[in-house]
Amino acid sequence: MVGAGFAVATLLACALAWACACIGLVSKRVESVQGFGFVVLLPLAIVSNSVVPSAGMPAWLQVVADWSPVGAATSALRDLFGDPNPSAPVHAWPKQHPVAAALGWSVAILVVSCPLAARLFRRKTVD
Repeated sequence: MVGAGFAVATLLACALAWACACIGLVSKRVESVQGFGFVVLLPLAIVSNSVVPSAGMPAWLQVVADWSPVGAATSALRDLFGDPNPSAPVHAWPKQHPVAAALGWSVAILVVSCPLAARLFRRKTVD
């Protein structure tokens, strides 16, 4: 199970790297890439069950946290590494099936960002 946990973490990291590559390809300056990454990735990590259980959040924020890719990956890693998952009683589908949700989010991000990054790179090298 530990190997599966590392595979899930690596897949999500790869997917987010491709998404960040897209951001880098459309940005004019390095500073704007760093700023955009901070503005997007930090809230994505904070609004998840990786820091606090989502059950204590307001209802609208709980929905966002329950369906977050980082939250799904955190729950999946807790399950695969044998750590008790505090979000297990939550009835949202990603919390009941965290490994499938983490894999689904990772694949969805890759399906969108890989072709987009290739297209943006071709456009940038042709210009």
